[in-house]
Order: sequence, then structure tokens, then C-alpha cells
Amino acid sequence: MKYDIDNSGFGNEVLYRMCAEKPLHNDVDIIIGKLWLIGRSYSAAIERRAGDNFKISDAAQNLYDSDIDELIKSITEIDRTTEKNVGEVLRLHKYLTGRIKEVTGVQKRSLASKYLHFHAPKSVFIFDSIVNKNLRQILRSTKQKFKLSDEYRDKYDVTYADFCCRSIYYRDNILEKKLGKNVTPRRLDMELYNGYY
Repeated sequence: MKYDIDNSGFGNEVLYRMCAEKPLHNDVDIIIGKLWLIGRSYSAAIERRAGDNFKISDAAQNLYDSDIDELIKSITEIDRTTEKNVGEVLRLHKYLTGRIKEVTGVQKRSLASKYLHFHAPKSVFIFDSIVNKNLRQILRSTKQKFKLSDEYRDKYDVTYADFCCRSIYYRDNILEKKLGKNVTPRRLDMELYNGYY
């Protein structure tokens, strides 16, 4: 089976395939594997700053006992995240960060976005401090003012919501015009990470 995700390399293809072939959270061992491989591959290890008593099996059990599959299913139906449907992505991101925080004591915004991205690659933007910094620098020159709606500010993780809104603006008004084609969250990440832009 071929996963065409913007030439993101074999390593990423393995992670996409893993989540496509084992999307559900109904086996603790598989959940451990997904948390471990995605977290470590993307410098967002779940155990980082989690404390001496943390066990990845507890995090996996927490997701096993959750409603995450139902929520992921709702965002896999999104082919393109827009201002109209981004609330669904933000709701799931907040849900996952909350579940992870229950076990680690730490809000893991980056890990949550990366984990969800591999389960729903067309709809979830990958949050990373480098990408966020580069995106903010690019948009600063456009003089575009970003003010989150009160709905996003009150209900969701403001930092991730702000990042998603900026990503949508950058994708729609800058990157797609430059490339002359529609852009996936993976391609946006590749453009912004480490000065690809």
C-alpha cells in the first residue's frame, strides 16, 4: 500500500503506515508502540519531564480507556482543515493533551499534535516550537493581525489554536500561491521546519 504524504521520507511513511494499519486504541501494546515511536521520532517523548513514577503503560491504558477513537474518526473525515472546521481538530487536541497530562502531569501540546497528525494526516497541523517560531516570523512581515475568536480562546489550548489559525492563513495566502497547488499539513511542516521556507 502506498502512502503519498508529500515525499516525507521512509521514516515518516513507516509512522503513517503504522497508524493507518493500527488506528484503534484497543490494544495497550500497540498504543505503547505508537506513543513511543512517534514521541521519540519527533523529539516529543512522552516520558520527558513526566516524573520518576511515570510508566508509558499507564499512558497507554489511559488512552485505551478513553473515547479517543470516536474523536479521531470525526477528524479523519476532514480532507482540509479550514476556519470552519478547525474547532473539531482543536477539541480533539485539547482532549488528548488532557488525557496525557492526567498521567504525566505535563501538558504535551507538541506530542499531542504529532500523535494525532499520524492518525489524521490531512487534518492535523504539526506543532513544533521551531515551526511555530518560523511561521510567526513570516507572518509578522505581512502585517496580518491574528486575534483568536473568543470560542477558541475559551474552549481550547490557545497556543495550539493560534498556531492552527496562522497555519491556515499561511497555507491559503502564501504557500499554496507560491507552490501552485493544495498543501497538506505535512508539506506545510516541511516548508517551515529548519528554514525550508
